Amino acid sequence: MPNSWSSQPVFIPGGDPEAMNEPTLLYPGQLGIRFAYIVPPRSAPSATTGAGTPKAYKLVSTDSTMSVAPYAGATAWFSDQTAHKVTTSPTTLGRGRVAGRFCNAVTPGNYTCVQVKGLASMKFIDAVTAAPTAAGLLVIPSATAGKADCLAAGSAATYPILGRSAGAYDAASATGMVDLDVPEVL
Repeated sequence: MPNSWSSQPVFIPGGDPEAMNEPTLLYPGQLGIRFAYIVPPRSAPSATTGAGTPKAYKLVSTDSTMSVAPYAGATAWFSDQTAHKVTTSPTTLGRGRVAGRFCNAVTPGNYTCVQVKGLASMKFIDAVTAAPTAAGLLVIPSATAGKADCLAAGSAATYPILGRSAGAYDAASATGMVDLDVPEVL
């Protein structure tokens, strides 16, 4: 019999992983699970917002001691990788310990889902190295809490890649669409 991988269904209060902000987990054994989902379900796909496109998430706890509270589009780093605990601080374990993207404003210390794959709007540093475009430029974690950076075409990434730019950059809000592809860590 060939090897295969599958997971049990994930319980998300309210049913939307992008809105999760819970003080406790009903099923603590699900902490750290990665799962695929389409938000919102049964909707037409949109390349400009990511709605209706397949995405993957990781169920995590947030660090209660972080100085910048999570917000939609913020970069998440691990503060304790074995405990599946994340933060907005790139200096806790280093910029290389990228965990994904926060989907909403989360109370520090609560449980949430961070997006690890699929289209998403990301928050970038104010002075990006290269403006994100639909050309698929590399998106990496920055040294600024909760923010990403984009590299110019042909540049080598010095940190793990969050994904590739997938749309125009909005300089006023410092956001851009990213095709996330965060490496899986156990």
